[in-house]
Amino acid sequence: MRWLSPQPSESVLVSYQWIDQPNQLQSLVEQIQSCTRLAVDTEFVRTNTYYSRPGLIQIADLQQVFLVDPTVFSTQQLQPLGDILFAPDMQLLMHSAGEDLDVFLGLWKRLPSNLFDTQIAASLVGFDRQMGLQRLLMDIIGVELSKEETRSDWLQRPLTARQLHYAEADVKYLHQVADILQQKLQQTGRESWFAEECQQLVAKYQHKTPDEWLYLGFGSGWKLKPALQGALRHLASWREQTARQHNIPKTFIAKDANLYALVEKQPSSKAVLSELGFQGSQIRRYGDQLLQQLHIGLQAGEPPLPIPRPLSKSQQKDYKALRDVVASCAETLGLPADLLASKAQLVNYLKARMAGTLTTDSPFAGGWRETALQPSLDAFVLPSNNNNKDELDHD
Repeated sequence: MRWLSPQPSESVLVSYQWIDQPNQLQSLVEQIQSCTRLAVDTEFVRTNTYYSRPGLIQIADLQQVFLVDPTVFSTQQLQPLGDILFAPDMQLLMHSAGEDLDVFLGLWKRLPSNLFDTQIAASLVGFDRQMGLQRLLMDIIGVELSKEETRSDWLQRPLTARQLHYAEADVKYLHQVADILQQKLQQTGRESWFAEECQQLVAKYQHKTPDEWLYLGFGSGWKLKPALQGALRHLASWREQTARQHNIPKTFIAKDANLYALVEKQPSSKAVLSELGFQGSQIRRYGDQLLQQLHIGLQAGEPPLPIPRPLSKSQQKDYKALRDVVASCAETLGLPADLLASKAQLVNYLKARMAGTLTTDSPFAGGWRETALQPSLDAFVLPSNNNNKDELDHD
């Protein structure tokens, strides 16, 4: 799919302004404080830390691109900029904003009140769900971007000319692209769908999974006895808190497979940890703590919820049939199937339907998905015709 704007894209904005002095930051704040819509992006590094390390903040109004160097400003100095970006009447234009929202939380502990994510908008009007900005710009306005600097070091100073050009281009065309996508959303009557999706994305980062529920994400954890799942719950929570406290990736402490093996084998000595897949550095730094936390976890008892079991063979047939129904509905609507319903949503729907709890537990209750999917779901008959709720783990 390609829509080419009749407007000359290359003349959208003049060149960027580099911001690394307090007086420049103050001038920027004064210039954009009357704006109601800004294009924003961030560049960051997250290779050996828990939190993202911001290397650049790109902002574009209708006249100019500003490249703000966050490494030279204190949290207090950046506060006035945050007050503008996260004001209730400010709309932020972003593309694939998820990781940028993490950067916002690290810098300001705040999130946008009104997000316009061009990747989400594109997916609702006929493009792929994970449409990259480079391809989107080419298809919509005929502008070609380089991807050479995607993985470069954004903390180095000075940044190279290529890095600066790349960073500028990430926000330079977002106003134009957003206008085109907004028009398409209006034409398809999907503005409310889009608003809902953007709100859900922000909410996902605003209300992250609490540490005490992270154990539910261990796919093979259902094989453990209930008491051992309680130990896994404690260890997963402790690992997250420790990683956050020391600002290191949680895998530096232990990988998921390591924690699972630790609970399953219950070693009493650090000497055994290497046999469970732990690296020497992990054993030296955290070996004693891991054994101590394992002991504490084993005393915790059963967790509030068991780790969900995978679908049985008959339920997998039901899942595949349901997936086909959703795919057909998505094709009719011109939407990516995984946008209309994710695998997790389909599994949860299937479980709720078999348990007879759709009125309270349906993942599609309310919102645009219910409107789009309900007729197809109502007509769907389970191939197994299995309504035995005991076959699934419904807790």
